[in-house]
Amino acid sequence: MMLRLKDLSIVEQVVLALSLVLVGFLLFDPFMLERSRALAPEARTAFKAVTDIGRSNWMLIPTGAAVALALALRQRHVGFRNTAGYGLIASTIGFVFVSVGGAGLIATLTKNILGRARPKLFDTMGPFEFKLFAFSPDYASLPSGHATNIFAFATVIGMLWPRGRVLLYMGAAWIAASRVLIGEHYFTDAVLGAILGTVVPYFVRDRFAARRWLFERTPDGGYRIRGPRTQRWLGWPRPSVTPSRDTHFK
Repeated sequence: MMLRLKDLSIVEQVVLALSLVLVGFLLFDPFMLERSRALAPEARTAFKAVTDIGRSNWMLIPTGAAVALALALRQRHVGFRNTAGYGLIASTIGFVFVSVGGAGLIATLTKNILGRARPKLFDTMGPFEFKLFAFSPDYASLPSGHATNIFAFATVIGMLWPRGRVLLYMGAAWIAASRVLIGEHYFTDAVLGAILGTVVPYFVRDRFAARRWLFERTPDGGYRIRGPRTQRWLGWPRPSVTPSRDTHFK
């Protein structure tokens, strides 16, 4: 009989999660830090060039402006089609903004509250140095903000455009890995940031679907984008049609 995570109690899940984090601290973090220090200068330069893609500025500023513009146009252009169209645009971009911004905010608060020392302090302090509420860049390692942002963005776009999920997550993984390979974060920082960035958009999607903003629940308990036209445009798979029992075949 296969044991599933949901079959475990909350206490068992917490113990399992903490055990995995501890293993990461003890084994993976020192190993990956050693590998990053041995990285060739050319490779380090290349990773430094791509690492800033994980910043949230380029994701949040345009989306915030687009939401404001869509809402303004919705008020100005009266009519059912215009109102519905601008409402869809605003809810779509708002979903991106709330998901990425919310994940980034949680990551920022968490890293400053936990105060884990950066890898550059490893030689003197090791991987277990924490200063609670430090609010210092040198003690803001866990979780990685870049990994959180880019995985939140990849998850959001993957929800809207399912066909692009593989490429999106591959790109996000490399950007998150760059934070480790240039020595700015530990391996566990990037992994926990990626988990946080993936989970938050699902929570936001649930809240949006409950209000029928952009998403809606399907009869089988899943989710889908509202509107067949929007689904076709984003490449969503067509729902399978099950023949009725009363259908007669000649």
